[in-house]
Amino acid sequence: MRFQQNFKNWTSDNDNIDKFIQDIQLSYHGNAKEALEWIPHDRLYNIKYITKDELGEIYRANWIDGKIGIYAYCEGKKSWDNKNQNWRRQQCNMFVNLKSLNTPNILTLEFVNKIKIEHKFYGITQDPETKNYMMVLNNICKKCNKICNSIHFQHKFIDWTSDNNDIDKFIQDTQLSTHGNIEKALEWVSYDRFHDIKYIAKNEFDNILVYRANWIDGDIISWDSENQNWKRTRCNMIVNLKSLNTPNNLTLEFVKKVYASS
Repeated sequence: MRFQQNFKNWTSDNDNIDKFIQDIQLSYHGNAKEALEWIPHDRLYNIKYITKDELGEIYRANWIDGKIGIYAYCEGKKSWDNKNQNWRRQQCNMFVNLKSLNTPNILTLEFVNKIKIEHKFYGITQDPETKNYMMVLNNICKKCNKICNSIHFQHKFIDWTSDNNDIDKFIQDTQLSTHGNIEKALEWVSYDRFHDIKYIAKNEFDNILVYRANWIDGDIISWDSENQNWKRTRCNMIVNLKSLNTPNNLTLEFVKKVYASS
């Protein structure tokens, strides 16, 4: 009923898409979080190209409003806000993926259920310039069957690079294998996030230089849903910087040895 009352307030400018979204909304009664929405494109920002698959281009974006309350009762209150006559929402400015929907006529319940196996499916939007319709999604971890730390790391892949494909892939692989225990994930740390860098020693055997520095950001402890970023601890912590003269030595076995000696 709540969704139905709002039908007059939105349109995708495509009768088939409107009807499809409306039919899905009408089929959900107590579990509003599973319904699809029409998401105006101007509610998405910081849109960046990621890659391309068989359906079309994929982008990352931030969704200003965030999703409808994840539980039927959110913090003791219903998902519907009677006072404001609107849905209560969570995770404002959350990261989402936009996946091209080049053939809108493939929108069937069977198609949606297939998408939902590997994604959270929030709704549909339209690029105002290309007029292409796009699905608004989030990846689901195959191991955890939810949006876990590995997915949060994945969203950030396009924000950094070491300028070395092998190093990028190695760091990304450690991050993708991190689900609950975040301590084992490696990061790319920009050199300008260190200060007060001082030479300590040199290992004459393998010509490795060691420095001491302060790391401005400190290490990760958990994901901050409210700010859509990592919570950190020990800002300006003292760390050692050890030269990596042969980046191809970066293997899981090598990292385990480093952990064991640190």
